[in-house]
Amino acid sequence: MNANALSVDPRAVRAYLGLIVFHVAHILEEVFGSFVVLRRLGLGAFLAVNWVLLCLLAAVFYFWLLGRRWAYWMSVLYAGFMVLNGLGHNVMTLATGRYFDGYAGGFSGLGLAVWGLLLLTSIRRKEPGRRQN
Repeated sequence: MNANALSVDPRAVRAYLGLIVFHVAHILEEVFGSFVVLRRLGLGAFLAVNWVLLCLLAAVFYFWLLGRRWAYWMSVLYAGFMVLNGLGHNVMTLATGRYFDGYAGGFSGLGLAVWGLLLLTSIRRKEPGRRQN
């Protein structure tokens, strides 16, 4: 077993799991708010794409727990993207004035932004291969 797996910060694990919960809530909010992308793809394709992404996320989370360096960097990318995604929904909703049949996802988007930032700050402290003082 990798030595990094034994030193996973519990705060980072909670932040990761919190972000995943808000990610799932965000998908549901997009479905019920008729997000513009969902209308273009169709419900089946939209849910299929999101299911694949969540399965990949589960694998990345697992390998991050094991201390794999590539999974750490994928987690940084994921958290950063979720922050931008959450803020983007809110900015576009405000800019267009359209939530339903528009840029639904703003309520959970706030959670994505907050939990994404929490994850970014908490995993930065425990980067694999980084010396801890």
